[in-house]
Amino acid sequence: MDRQAVDILSATKGLVDPALQRHVDGLHPRLREIARFHFGWSDDAGSGKSLRPTLAVLGAQAVGARGDEPRVVDAACAVELIHNFSLLHDDIMDEDRTRHHRPTAWTVFGVSQALLAGSALHTLAFELLARHDAAQALDTLGRAVQVLIAGQSDDLYLEDRQDATVEQCLEMEAGKTASLLSASASLGAIAWYGDALTPGSEAAARTALLAEYGHHVGMAFQLVDDLLGIWGDEKRTGKPVAADLRARKRSAPVVAALASGTREGERLAALLASPEELSEEDVALAAKLVEESGGRAWTRERADLHTGEALDRLDRLSPDPAAFGDLREVTRFLLQREW
Repeated sequence: MDRQAVDILSATKGLVDPALQRHVDGLHPRLREIARFHFGWSDDAGSGKSLRPTLAVLGAQAVGARGDEPRVVDAACAVELIHNFSLLHDDIMDEDRTRHHRPTAWTVFGVSQALLAGSALHTLAFELLARHDAAQALDTLGRAVQVLIAGQSDDLYLEDRQDATVEQCLEMEAGKTASLLSASASLGAIAWYGDALTPGSEAAARTALLAEYGHHVGMAFQLVDDLLGIWGDEKRTGKPVAADLRARKRSAPVVAALASGTREGERLAALLASPEELSEEDVALAAKLVEESGGRAWTRERADLHTGEALDRLDRLSPDPAAFGDLREVTRFLLQREW
């Protein structure tokens, strides 16, 4: 584990979480209870890596803002609220019963209440930006959420399709993951710039580079997540081993394997097409076939490619050296993470 990157994520979490909790505590009592449970605040379980708010704060610092600026902190809160809105709904759609070794909200409070809690977080995110009269930040986040929702729709559509292509898979992953990470990396800077963010300005060019950086970070993050979904350590990821294969998800390694034209890819297709529930032996065989057909190596290479592109955008941005170093550390950590 990269201790420096983890410290950076923890520091941002310490900055953003108190504000986030204050905002969530303003919700209707029942929805507040569900949200606090989901975030892990009700039992001190913690609430994940806080990657998206970290990118929002570091992106703002990279263009000269202070990380504790109220506009920046609320932009960071907004992207974390949107992320958790999507998780609450995603857990229901995927029928996931655990997240980070804890029951998911819908299993405790019911599907309908968890859906409403997610919708409350979604609305609260836009309320926070509106308080600062941040029109361009509102527009950026709104567009990102539309793409995120479309990506999740594509994910559901591709689940049972034997003919899913690599291009469709990557477009889906760009929507459901990279869109919000792109917005996260640029939103703090956009909120801080405010009216100075005019077309053709230096501010516009710098936020565009941050958005591109975030897109490539998002793609690398999702591709690594796909690898962990098959080969990750259950104790680290909080998900059962090979959970994505067991659910027959069309993740990048699987689609790359199916499209490989290899005999192993054909065997994998036949296995996943079986109407019967996959046994533990079937799941282990599927993981082996994905690897032998080149799906695992292809996914790692694509993750490396997007990481390189992300770092290239940082080089072109030439931000404050401290923020630049933090962004580089977080980027490298995401590629090498085990959870």
